[in-house]
Amino acid sequence: MQKRALTIAVAAIAGGLAFGTQAVAQDDPQAAQGLYSANDIIGADVYHADDPDEEVGNVENILLDDEGQVSALIVNAGGLWGMGGDDVVVGIEHFTMETDRNDDGIFGQDQVTHRILVDATEDELENFPEYDEQWFDDERDRRADERGDQEGAWQTTGTTGTGAVGDDGDTAFRDGEADGDTVGATDGVNDNGDDDAEYTDEDVVDDFD
Repeated sequence: MQKRALTIAVAAIAGGLAFGTQAVAQDDPQAAQGLYSANDIIGADVYHADDPDEEVGNVENILLDDEGQVSALIVNAGGLWGMGGDDVVVGIEHFTMETDRNDDGIFGQDQVTHRILVDATEDELENFPEYDEQWFDDERDRRADERGDQEGAWQTTGTTGTGAVGDDGDTAFRDGEADGDTVGATDGVNDNGDDDAEYTDEDVVDDFD
């Protein structure tokens, strides 16, 4: 699968879905880091929790849900796991991530290294779904149907998550906007002045080329 160079940063998820614990300690590989770069996670080595010294694959992609939270990783395990194909879907409940920070490294290159530990039984490994266009379309439609008309984090601003990057916890407003105004909203529709980009079926096909 062709990797896309993602420039988004994935925020740490609170509670049981977090990438590790809440204490920030550089010498603790499972300590929460506060902010994550998808570029650092894609390509990370993958291991099974029962044999953390033997690499079994690498991260190909990250799936995010409507709240911007990590839902699953796409792991290329070379056909060792799953019901078929090299790329399998590993749900958030089946993995943890360890982080190694190198203060002498170069930002965006080797300053941060992650590795994924997959914790699953043999039966669970064999039943990891294959990541392909059919699975993606079915899972996307299922989640959309369950959510209904409720907006997600991708359609709103300043109402979910931990706040804007660099924010002190207060809602950020643009110049000329008053507290309580919806940032960039016009007649109930978010508008940043440009036409909203749409994720089309052609984009989905590109993901699997």
